[in-house]
Amino acid sequence: MTRKTVGRSALQHVVSNNLLILVLYGALLVAFVGISIHSPSFCSTANLSTLARQAVIPGIIGIAQTIVIISGGIDFSVASLVTFISLLSAGLIDGKPERFVPVTVLILLIGLLVGLINGLIVKRGRVPPFITTLGTALILQGAALGYTTVPKGSIPPDMGDFFYYDSIGPIPNPVILLAAIFIFSCMLLHKTGFGRAIYAVGGNPEVAHRAGIKVGKTQISVYCLVSFLVAIAAVIATARMGIGDPLAGMGMELDSITVVVIGGTSLFGGRGNLFGTLAGVIILIFINNVMVITGVSVFYQQLIKGFVVLLVVALYKQRA
Repeated sequence: MTRKTVGRSALQHVVSNNLLILVLYGALLVAFVGISIHSPSFCSTANLSTLARQAVIPGIIGIAQTIVIISGGIDFSVASLVTFISLLSAGLIDGKPERFVPVTVLILLIGLLVGLINGLIVKRGRVPPFITTLGTALILQGAALGYTTVPKGSIPPDMGDFFYYDSIGPIPNPVILLAAIFIFSCMLLHKTGFGRAIYAVGGNPEVAHRAGIKVGKTQISVYCLVSFLVAIAAVIATARMGIGDPLAGMGMELDSITVVVIGGTSLFGGRGNLFGTLAGVIILIFINNVMVITGVSVFYQQLIKGFVVLLVVALYKQRA
């Protein structure tokens, strides 16, 4: 295959992915207008503020999952890490404001450590990412439930309000944090050598190695970054609930993969972007909110989610 053919193929993938993202946001706009006409309460400031807050935690975890999938990996430990951190942080803080900062720093370091362990096992142990992170998930879930099987500890109300419920003007504080993480991650992927290495390793690690990219270092760094971002999301989740909850992370691993797939990121690595993932997050939050407003049973949530994923993947395949 000539360099010209490879370049044309890469350009076609970029164009098709951008078209998919435009279709996603266009569909969201149409759905937004439609539900607003059907139910004016949807556009209320209170509901839109709630929607924005609800998008923060899956948004941060979706960003993390997108980065690792672009690199050619996957992380099934994100939900268990959220649960473990929720229980541990709330238990250690136990309502005492002076403990919040040191415990939060400890929690973020634990996130980095989990990512480092995942990365080392994937690279040094040559264990597939699926098996590695699934094993880590089981260990974290076991450790969390060994610590407690019931809600534990508490977060000082002021800290909970600051990290989840307070706003700067009309913009909720956690939304500002999500925007900062999103911008940082976009810059990292598209404006740095590390970001280019992530795409290269995900596309073909052997070719990336021949090009002088340190594949192992890139993979380990990616897993560290992913778990660090998940730890941040876990802190926000704990602040929202005010306690440590054994069910805090339930289903987050599948939701994070769902938003990545909806956003058009290839599960085989090397292709994808965060704007598509953000659209995927908004779509899932929108579906959940519409079901509540229209009185649809929550038991249909997974069914609708599955249809949305199949529809978007089919659309993506047509354009690939």
